[in-house]
Amino acid sequence: MSSFNRNPTGKNQYIHDEEHENKVAAALKRYHRQGVTNYGKLSKLLAAEHGLTMKPRTVQRRLSALGLFAAKKTREKLTFEQAEQLVVSELDNDPAQRAGVQTIKARVAMNADEILPKSLVAYIMHLHAPEGFAAREPTAKKIFRVPKYPVGSDQRWSGDGHDKLYKIGFPLYGYCDDATAMGLQYRICPSNRYGKAVLYIWLDLVEDRGGMPVQTSTDCGAETTELCATTMALRTAFHPGFDETDVEDELPAHVYLKSVHNISIERSWLRLRLDVGDNCVFKFNEGIEKRWYVDKDADQYELCQFLWSRIIQAEIDKSINLRNVIKTRKQKEKPGPSGMSRHEAYVMPEEWGGKHCLLKIPRDFVHQMKEDLGGEALLEFTEPEFTARAMRVLDSLQPVQLSLQNGWKLFQTMLPLVFPERNDFWDILKRA
Repeated sequence: MSSFNRNPTGKNQYIHDEEHENKVAAALKRYHRQGVTNYGKLSKLLAAEHGLTMKPRTVQRRLSALGLFAAKKTREKLTFEQAEQLVVSELDNDPAQRAGVQTIKARVAMNADEILPKSLVAYIMHLHAPEGFAAREPTAKKIFRVPKYPVGSDQRWSGDGHDKLYKIGFPLYGYCDDATAMGLQYRICPSNRYGKAVLYIWLDLVEDRGGMPVQTSTDCGAETTELCATTMALRTAFHPGFDETDVEDELPAHVYLKSVHNISIERSWLRLRLDVGDNCVFKFNEGIEKRWYVDKDADQYELCQFLWSRIIQAEIDKSINLRNVIKTRKQKEKPGPSGMSRHEAYVMPEEWGGKHCLLKIPRDFVHQMKEDLGGEALLEFTEPEFTARAMRVLDSLQPVQLSLQNGWKLFQTMLPLVFPERNDFWDILKRA
């Protein structure tokens, strides 16, 4: 009968290729570690990435031969203790417990070549790290707000920096009253991350008000360290009674808060940006786009820094003054002021059940502190000599109102007056 066997050696038409087999095995193992177990999808992936034509049924046989199984068969193959050890090993690599069930399952597949059922992974995680589930809840980091019960105006000043104007080179630092949200002092400065500038703005406010608050709150930036030390020193020196009672523990002179809790100043930034900030950026960039200002020219840059810092400061002052006198809506259940303007609530705290909490500090003492710190030059964008020269020119053009509308026209007017030695160049520039 063997003489009639057309293939007596038992070899078929397919040639065994070791390199080909290794390529298929490597590809299937890689897909297995990625958690892909669907035979049809694996067949398509092999064709798309490796140019290998393989039917889903053939894929199934190859996986079985390699010992690669989906979650159901893996559960039957491994004991609970073995599966538990795989999951616990990945939990040990995640001490912060940020990885959820799906991530741990994927890590087990990637690192141990075993695909476990999601329900089994979740069960083991609940056994060994139940607190991680609570920490990963979508609402776990939600800031739960509670009503504030303010004592009175100047009990606390809230301070923070605003960076939205950094894009045009004019950062901002401000303070507002915590109880009434009254805007107290918002100043443009060369850097709102410079500790002396932040302290100077606070001292300027203290001199203006004739005293300091019971407490000042800021975020945890390094620029507030000098401010923290100064607030504590001033309160101890001029109001030592606070240090002799429990008030010092309950209301320290300075407190660091996260931005999400320093809400009195933080919630003012959006309104300020919408009222004036976006317009400042638009008008400033308009001058560059229309070639009214060449920022590469050192003289033009210096005059721009001098003039536009004052223009933007004037716009901010107008915006804050307007916000302070707008009447807020009446909220009967709200503790603290409502149904009156911020200015009224600040100067007449008794109208809403509050009181004046300002701690008096001698103005001449604070003024000397400001001078010793560096004076108004800390907030200037140009050198004192140039500032004086440009100010003389600006004063000679009075009366003139600094505004966004006339900013670039005033800049072009001042340019030949501040730099008369370059008049020929300015004439050429105008004709161009």
